[in-house]
Amino acid sequence: MALVKDLCFNLSLLILLMFIFNLWAERYNKEPVPRVLSMIGLLLALLVCLSFSTPRYGVMIDLRLIPIIIGGLYFGFGLLLTFASILIRVLLYGTDNSFWTVLSIYVSLGIFLKYAHPWFLRQSSKKRLSISLIIAAFTGFIIFTGLLFTGHSISELKVVLVTLSIQCIGICMISFLLEEMKQNVFFREQMVQAQKIELASHMSAAISHEVRNPLTAVQGFLQLAAEDPNLQKTTKGYIDIALTELNEAEHVIKNYLTFAQPSMSTVETFNAGTELQSIIKTLQPLANMNSVEVVTVNHDACFLLGDKIRFRQCFLNILKNCIEAMPNGGILTLYTEVKNKEVHISVTDTGIGMSADQVKRLGEPYYSTKGKKGTGLGLMVSFSIIRELKGTVKITSEIGKGAEFLVTFPAYLQGHNTNDPNQSLPV
Repeated sequence: MALVKDLCFNLSLLILLMFIFNLWAERYNKEPVPRVLSMIGLLLALLVCLSFSTPRYGVMIDLRLIPIIIGGLYFGFGLLLTFASILIRVLLYGTDNSFWTVLSIYVSLGIFLKYAHPWFLRQSSKKRLSISLIIAAFTGFIIFTGLLFTGHSISELKVVLVTLSIQCIGICMISFLLEEMKQNVFFREQMVQAQKIELASHMSAAISHEVRNPLTAVQGFLQLAAEDPNLQKTTKGYIDIALTELNEAEHVIKNYLTFAQPSMSTVETFNAGTELQSIIKTLQPLANMNSVEVVTVNHDACFLLGDKIRFRQCFLNILKNCIEAMPNGGILTLYTEVKNKEVHISVTDTGIGMSADQVKRLGEPYYSTKGKKGTGLGLMVSFSIIRELKGTVKITSEIGKGAEFLVTFPAYLQGHNTNDPNQSLPV
């Protein structure tokens, strides 16, 4: 009973340590937490566990599996934490028969965690919880079996079984808390993003209306001046340049108004594949100019419900950005399919790619990866239209390896769709 109390106290210290570390990260705006600091926190947790290690029947009882498995799966430090636990164990308590029995098990676990880490992070939150528990339970079973075959009796190993059960419970609790913290960070970022977009929307509407009226007047008078038969050729050239720039300004203002007033005008059923083919034909000259090969794989029945003009505008911006990201040529791949009552549209380029920070900021008001050459309005409008169509967008990219935009919309299934075609879709 005393051992169970000690282990529960040890587990509570681990949870407390995790909360303190998380609060510190939030207090000093360390999101994401630097890997060095994560490593220090995990080593500290490992040291706390081994400090509470208790010898029973020739076996060291502690909760070291918790920081090793959590650190390996969530942070990629499995192998390093395994060797750290072995080193600390030897320095504090020396070696005995049980040490040599479980040594190979811990080393194998560390190697497994090293290679499982990338795959683990790609899983959903619920799957990550289940995987953590399964790995903890399986490792515990292997340790229990190994000790049993080295001469320990079942009666002696009851205490080991209790310890492993507490470890499984602890891993479930800490995994759940980590997932909740991760969700909270995501929701906070979404709230900040929504506030930025709302503010930008109000500003865009006000500024665009104020600027558009005088620009229209200037454009009209310049056109009248250009029709003067006595106008010198040089002056007419200057007026033509001014009109061209005014048209460009008009285009930018139109994007502002599109973002500020995102309601769809016409809701209808349309084939996403057909619309995408039309967009590709429009952008083919730009692709040829940049030596970009366009590859398309379209599903025949990718039907959506919404404003197809807005849909075209959305993907015109995305595809144009992808082509411009390949100034030295490359391949633009467009893939569409219907999966689980959803239309998946994947746009992949082999361009210059983006860093994780750039990907995170895409779609923010006035942020552009093109520097001074871009306004950031194109993707901002595209993301706004995706939200109108009840869609989601996921972007993956690496510097020098291109980027992928995976856009998902609810498919329109005749007779099975829950959307009313006569109702406008909410933003």
